[in-house]
Amino acid sequence: MAVELTKDYATAERDLREYGYCLLESLLPEEKLQELRSRLAEVVEQERQDGTAYIYDKDSQRVFSLHNKGQVFLETIEHPAVLRLMESILGYNFLLSSSHANIAGPGGDPMDLHADQTFVPPPWPSYALVANSMWMIDEFTPENGATRVVPGTHLVARQPSYAAGEGDTPAIPICAPAGSVMVFDGRLWHQTGPNTTENQHRRGILNYYCRGFIRQQQNFFMELRPDVLESASPTMKRLFGWDNYFSLGLHDGLPAQPT
Repeated sequence: MAVELTKDYATAERDLREYGYCLLESLLPEEKLQELRSRLAEVVEQERQDGTAYIYDKDSQRVFSLHNKGQVFLETIEHPAVLRLMESILGYNFLLSSSHANIAGPGGDPMDLHADQTFVPPPWPSYALVANSMWMIDEFTPENGATRVVPGTHLVARQPSYAAGEGDTPAIPICAPAGSVMVFDGRLWHQTGPNTTENQHRRGILNYYCRGFIRQQQNFFMELRPDVLESASPTMKRLFGWDNYFSLGLHDGLPAQPT
C-alpha cells in the first residue's frame, strides 16, 4: 500500500518499520525550497558549462558531493526530523554516506528495480545497514519520474532476483508536493520512475546514511572542502566521520574529539 503524508513522528516511524518508507509533509518552507532550487540550478548549469556534468539517459543528470556546493544543502543533511528517523533505523552515531541530486529528465526510462545495499553480500542481516532520504525539490508525479517503491520488500532483506523475474515486480509511484521528504530503508526495492513528460525535469536530493561501522560511499576525509569542515556544526562533523563509533575511528587509541 502507499503510505500517506504525515507530520506525526510516531506515524512516520511506524510506516518506515512496516512498509520500508515514510513520507514527511512540508519540511521545507517556501523560501527555503526556493533557495534550494536556485542553488541547485546554478550548480547544474555550472557543471554543464564546465564539462563536469554527469548526464545519463537522454537529459537526466546527477550532481554529486552537494555537501561541498552550498550551505543550503548541508541544512537538508542535518535536518532534525530526518536525523531522528535515521537514528531509529541505523542506531547510534550513524554517518552520512553521500549527498547528491538526481534530476530525471524528460523522456527518461525507469531505473532498474534495486535495493541500496548492493555492496553487502548475502545473506543480509535482519536490520538496515543504510537508509536514504529523498527531498522533493519539485512535485513528484507518476508522469515526471517519481521514485517508485515495492512496499514491504525491506523485510525480504535481499536484492530482487532478476533471474526469477522479480525485476518486473510492480512498483508504485511516490507522489507528494515539493518540499516533502521520503525516508526509506536501504533494503527497500525501488527505482526512479519513467519521466513521460515532454519538458519537465524532476529534481530530488538524496542524502544517503549508513550505520557507524559501514564504510561511507564518499571519502569525506579526502574530498571535504576545508571551509566546509571549519564551519560545520558538531552534528555535521559527526555525520562526516569526525567522531568515533565505539572502538572504531579512534585517534591514537583514544576517542576522536571533533574540532
